[in-house]
Amino acid sequence: MGKDLRSFLKQLEEADMIIDIEKEVAPGENLAGLAWQGENRFEKATYFKNLKGFPGWTAVSYAEANRKRLALSLDTTSRDFIPTMRELLKKGPTKKELQSTGPVKDMIQVGEAVNLYDLPIHTMSNMDAGPYIGSGMAVIKDPDSGIQNVSLHRHQLKAKNKLGVLMHPGRHMDMIYKKYEQRKEPMPVAMAIGHHPAYYLTTCWTFPFDVDEFEMAGSFLGYPVPTVKCETQDLEVPAEAEIIIEGYIPPFEREEEGPFAEHTGYAKAGAGKNPYMIVTAITRRKDAIYYALQGGKPIASSQILDGMPMEIVLYERIKDVGGFVDIHDVNAIPCAGGSHIIVVQFTPKIQGEVKDVLLATLSSPYIHPKIAIAVDDDVDPHDLKELFWSISTRVNPERDVFIVPGTHGHHLDQSLPLITVPGEFPQIRRGSVMGIDATKPPTSMPEERDAFTRSHALGSDKFDIKDFM
Repeated sequence: MGKDLRSFLKQLEEADMIIDIEKEVAPGENLAGLAWQGENRFEKATYFKNLKGFPGWTAVSYAEANRKRLALSLDTTSRDFIPTMRELLKKGPTKKELQSTGPVKDMIQVGEAVNLYDLPIHTMSNMDAGPYIGSGMAVIKDPDSGIQNVSLHRHQLKAKNKLGVLMHPGRHMDMIYKKYEQRKEPMPVAMAIGHHPAYYLTTCWTFPFDVDEFEMAGSFLGYPVPTVKCETQDLEVPAEAEIIIEGYIPPFEREEEGPFAEHTGYAKAGAGKNPYMIVTAITRRKDAIYYALQGGKPIASSQILDGMPMEIVLYERIKDVGGFVDIHDVNAIPCAGGSHIIVVQFTPKIQGEVKDVLLATLSSPYIHPKIAIAVDDDVDPHDLKELFWSISTRVNPERDVFIVPGTHGHHLDQSLPLITVPGEFPQIRRGSVMGIDATKPPTSMPEERDAFTRSHALGSDKFDIKDFM
């Protein structure tokens, strides 16, 4: 047996990282709020065993939406996540293995039998236009190369066989969709719902255009991903997923989509005329678990899935700035509206190096980062108390803060002005970015650096209060 959502749920049970909820919960009323509380009050995933209006169904939320749980899925720890991922990435893609069938083919609905309302699709926020699928890993194929691409998007429930789609402008799915529009052809698409976190991690990664994310998932898992052919589209999907939704996106056609509370915690950005998907088939396990991935107000799944892959990419980018950077860690702060604030921990060697590092952080393959903060080796970048202490005691604003105007911003960051017509696809925003140097003087200035040596409570480094209780 391979690793799937079910094997990971067992891991969470053994690690006491999940709450089983036996009382009746309504996907359209309170599932989202209970799931949000499970993570933000108890730091645990939630497993809903009794869904109102959906007999026989269960749902899980926040399975991967936590640093500790995502690290657990890859048999590592939060602190070792970056070095572990750096080693896994060195493997490169692992070719998929096509099978004749798999568990996701237990039940098959095609054509008129398709009914999305049979799925317990939940409403994530009080401001959403209705139920949304947040867990659908969209599988498409580049019409030129034939290579599949996988990415995570929001999908609004519109009818029994129709889903709204928001594609991020300039990203791989949008680029491939434009190729189909040039051909005046619909774009085949399949959505895989519910699987091991490694699949979601790779789906949210920014790999090169010609890399199939599921082949990277195989490298993360340590074996080839087993796939099956779709029923109605020429695509391969994971054989051990919980649910597959097949269909196509018509060229040039747009209709109203949204509002939807995105990773910023706001709902109106991104809403407007967006493409939509016509569903042609649904296949699933006979006892499928619906993966109610939660978006919106931090901490939600989207901030973790966006941020942790970003940390690895930024680490690799920063470490070679100027030849070598003594970098220790990177934190895409989950509560900062979807990784709009990045903290880089490193030991500066010479004057000017901090600004180089901050500029590299703000001009990466990602457009999320809006504020980059550099901290020194004695400050924990994951501890907000430490971060604010460093900013308050090591930053002279006129010297240590800079702003770069006129930069490309994330299209869902509504603090930035639109330069395209509101409500039209795609939306483009221009804004600015900011760097903050909260480090000590560099090692090349030892006396000045020594003046910023931290104090600590006497004995706190040698004694543990637990030994006195």
